[in-house]
Amino acid sequence: MKLPAVITLAMATMTSASLCNEDSDFVVDFFDTFDNDELAEDWVITEGNELGQLRDTWGTSDNVVVEDGKLELWSRREESHGYSFTSAALTTKDNRSWRPPFKACVKAQLPGSGVDGQMDGIWPAHWLMPQNQSCWPDLGEIDIMEQIDGQQEIYGTYHWNPNSTACSNHHDQAQSFVDVSDALNTYHEYGVHVEANYIDFYVDNKKVGRVDSSTVGDKLETHPQLDPTTAWYMILNTAVSNKTVWGEPVTDNTAFPVVHLVDYVKVLTKRR
Repeated sequence: MKLPAVITLAMATMTSASLCNEDSDFVVDFFDTFDNDELAEDWVITEGNELGQLRDTWGTSDNVVVEDGKLELWSRREESHGYSFTSAALTTKDNRSWRPPFKACVKAQLPGSGVDGQMDGIWPAHWLMPQNQSCWPDLGEIDIMEQIDGQQEIYGTYHWNPNSTACSNHHDQAQSFVDVSDALNTYHEYGVHVEANYIDFYVDNKKVGRVDSSTVGDKLETHPQLDPTTAWYMILNTAVSNKTVWGEPVTDNTAFPVVHLVDYVKVLTKRR
């Protein structure tokens, strides 16, 4: 079964219940509500340029602010270390990671003005990467949420290596997207439920896509590689792209500064 290419949900029908509420099967393992006006030690800020997290920008701790119970990830048009922009990314790598089965949720308000062109090149994301990945996309990549150019379409994607015996930097993927008409001015919860043999993608506790062994990739028409032993860590970031990688490149009309707001990050693991 191929993951649907387009899924549209009417926001009025979405429930406010969380995918990451405790129940008889899952218990909270990690919950950061950003209430302490400083970043918890579980997070590591990306300083410098890490291409996958920041694209064509310089990451700096100055753009990571914890205030009034929110995490603020800022992007700015300013020169730094040979780049024309600065932005923000942080991860739990080497501090916190989770093996299936688990659920991961990020409640966020995404950057955007609703005016065409003002968010060109802006690429916020919440995603999971393997703790012990030797090269991309070895062991996979789970994109809980990606948004490009301030649009209302929210993407959930799983990337995998179509050649499990070689580190070729080639990848296949399965992707869905959902229209979230007020993503730019309202907080929504973006989540995944990761099991040994499938990954479900959610927006506001509504399932919008699934990847399993029967899924056919959008690029190379291979089937996903799913490793039940992989430990996944969390990344939150806003990339800035001045090249046509996906969506539009940043332009003179892109309205900096840009802020990506996170209300909480929550991970549940299976009760033992």
